[in-house]
Amino acid sequence: MSSQRRTLSLAHLSLIDTPPAALIGIAGKAGFDSVDLRLSPATPTDAVYTNDQRRALCRRLLPVLRDSGLRVWDVEIIRLNDQSDPQIFLPLLEVAALLGASRVKLVCDSDDHARAADMLRRLCEAAAPFGLILDLEYMVFSGVRSLAAALRLVAAVDRPNLKVLVDALHWMRARDDTASLRAAAARLGYVQLCDGPLYAPKGREALIHEARTCRLAPGDGEFPLGDLLHAMPPFCVASLEVPLPPGCDPLAHARRLHEAAQALDEKQETR
Repeated sequence: MSSQRRTLSLAHLSLIDTPPAALIGIAGKAGFDSVDLRLSPATPTDAVYTNDQRRALCRRLLPVLRDSGLRVWDVEIIRLNDQSDPQIFLPLLEVAALLGASRVKLVCDSDDHARAADMLRRLCEAAAPFGLILDLEYMVFSGVRSLAAALRLVAAVDRPNLKVLVDALHWMRARDDTASLRAAAARLGYVQLCDGPLYAPKGREALIHEARTCRLAPGDGEFPLGDLLHAMPPFCVASLEVPLPPGCDPLAHARRLHEAAQALDEKQETR
């Protein structure tokens, strides 16, 4: 049995109504190694920060991180569309670097992949001096709808600090397979874990609703998560992204996710 242990991060979506400082505290108590912080909105209901507010928040979070022993794995999110100017995301990259983050997550809402590649190239060049990796998350309801589409875009950009983020839910809904993951190992970044039913809901809005509110803890659904992890780069970081069920205590939820991820990893070691 390997002595190496997978690094586990708690995604902000898992406790989206919890402020960043409190999220860090909960993640530490639950046993996580790191957190993903949503400092730029992914949905219309997310918190919105000005650049000054983000910098002030960063100053408050640094001692919280130090005292907790946790680190920031990922800062989110950059959303690109046809009108995006990559320069507007520079303050988010700066704050991510100040927090000691490794990566910044991005989503592409543009169907014009030539334009998107140009924007991504410029973003990669802006992120490189900060030592940041950008992770492109594909989703069936975004402009990049599959692993194959994400890989083509990353190849077109051809920058070492751009990777593909594999979210278990989107991997399932795009009907991607493990062989494609294994073949693309050099282009993959990390994995987001959740569970759910095998069959997708019908319609774009239903798929968005599922992604934002209806995920299950690993082991509570029907996704082949063991196969997914086996196909990913060995011991890649796993971020647990499962929204808090109604009426559930935030710390109990975080502990449940951590225990579920550990149990999944233990099964992997016996394969």
